[in-house]
Amino acid sequence: MTQRRWLIIAMLLSLHLSLMSLPNADLFSRVWLLVHFGLFLIWQPFVSGQRELNVIAVAILLGITLVILYTLAGWMFGAWIAILIAIMGGKVFTLQAAQRNRFYLVAVFYLFSILLSWTVPVALLGVSALPSGMRTLAAFGLPLVMIAMVFLPFRAEDESTQQVFDFFYSMFVFQLVVVIVLGSLAAMRVTGNQYFPAVFLTVLSFAGALLLLTILWAPRGGFGGLRTYFSRYLMSVGMPFELWMRRIAELSESEMAPSRFLESAMEEVRTLPWVVGAHWRSADGEGEFGHKGGHTATFKYHQLEVTFHTEIELSPALYLHVRLLAQVIAEFYEGKRRERVFRQNAYMQAVHETGARLTHDIKNLLQSLYAITSASAASQERERAQKNTTSDSTTSPSAFDSMLRRQLPHLTQRLNATLEKLRNPAVQQGDIVYPAADWWRDIQQRYAGTGVSFVAANDLTGNVPANVFESVLDNCIDNARRKQAREPGIAITVALHAGDTPSLTVSDTGSAISEATATSLLTAPVASSRGSGLGIGLYQAERQARESGFQLSLARNENGCVEFSLTRVAA
Repeated sequence: MTQRRWLIIAMLLSLHLSLMSLPNADLFSRVWLLVHFGLFLIWQPFVSGQRELNVIAVAILLGITLVILYTLAGWMFGAWIAILIAIMGGKVFTLQAAQRNRFYLVAVFYLFSILLSWTVPVALLGVSALPSGMRTLAAFGLPLVMIAMVFLPFRAEDESTQQVFDFFYSMFVFQLVVVIVLGSLAAMRVTGNQYFPAVFLTVLSFAGALLLLTILWAPRGGFGGLRTYFSRYLMSVGMPFELWMRRIAELSESEMAPSRFLESAMEEVRTLPWVVGAHWRSADGEGEFGHKGGHTATFKYHQLEVTFHTEIELSPALYLHVRLLAQVIAEFYEGKRRERVFRQNAYMQAVHETGARLTHDIKNLLQSLYAITSASAASQERERAQKNTTSDSTTSPSAFDSMLRRQLPHLTQRLNATLEKLRNPAVQQGDIVYPAADWWRDIQQRYAGTGVSFVAANDLTGNVPANVFESVLDNCIDNARRKQAREPGIAITVALHAGDTPSLTVSDTGSAISEATATSLLTAPVASSRGSGLGIGLYQAERQARESGFQLSLARNENGCVEFSLTRVAA
């Protein structure tokens, strides 16, 4: 492969020597032309050099070679050089040939120059009197161009068995050569049968036409130019693509179920004249329309596999459009499936949150009932002790009985509110307003003997929302007592500030909450490394406080003082 550079140069030199023997067409020209054909067969970019040619291909090659060598017609030379220019040009304009295109560009320049300056006038037109110096320039000047090909970059790995060759650009370059040659011959009628002025006029006219086309292709100033119309043509390919896309978008808005949308979209595909049938397989099942037969094209995107049956063989451009149709349907279908999953997740999340809220309320009620029963046992012990120390059998109602008479209606209201949430979770229940002094006294009696200190910050006037305050208080005290079980000796303090803006604080003297846990403690469930729960109680209590116009926050978090604060949020 490292010798391919020299192979191409030798091929061009042998062609040059054969051309320089014209117009005599002697044996010398035929020999060098035969050498050129041999070198071309070794270099040619169409068939791998390792493949074995069959008998028919060998016979065709030998037949064409013998005819050219025998006749050695001028038009055959011109046609062959035009073919070489097309092959070289197809390798120049490939995107993969960024480094080697200059090598082939010089080769194309040489072939173009020798075609217009020598082959056409001498071999095709038989011009005997060339301008002075033209024979010298063609014979000795043009071969000097090949010296540049010795030093230009040439990547041998690109010249591998499967060589890069762009057929479209090759055909375009071939047509360009033919137009220039024929245009030069036609322009000779204008220049008085003078060939070289006709070539100059043709090349200049063609360059001006290309410049004008370039300006019209992408004009400045905000105009789309010809490329816009050309792109629209490629995107249409004989079918109303924009209208079809609009109908698919309308189906996406009207059909919510993925299966129904898929069936409706396939019905739109059925209207295309060249589609005779289709079969699809998706996560929601299978379906088909029309009949199987003709040509098939299968596409698979996400969880949708579609097979189209067409009555014509799909061209490359039409194949790309059919693939685009399948991809558009698959993307819309996948979006519908994801939308359905999101709706299910939203429903399950609503069910989960409703259950979590109700579980939280029931847990608070159970904690309140547990505190009341604990206070009842403590009150009975005190009453027995008083009976043992006094002989008076008539005693006034105990403080526990008074607290119980006040708390039972409150518990009844809370149970009724919880039942209403079970019946209709969307209904927002109002909070129970309770006198601050009575609520504070009942709380103290409820937690009597538990080691919790209660401190009133001021005169207890006004009212407090009992549900929110008790929910926060029960959760914070329960968490603090769990910490007290792990860290004996810590103190738990509850402080109340009543009045127009009531607030509640619960603090303990234990260790601080870790920073990772404190960051999301009141905003989401947390994973506790101490096995003390997931923080769901505080999370639900914070949501309940926010709905009632309060804010629960971790006011202080340091070793020796961990304080939760419940305050009213300013409107």
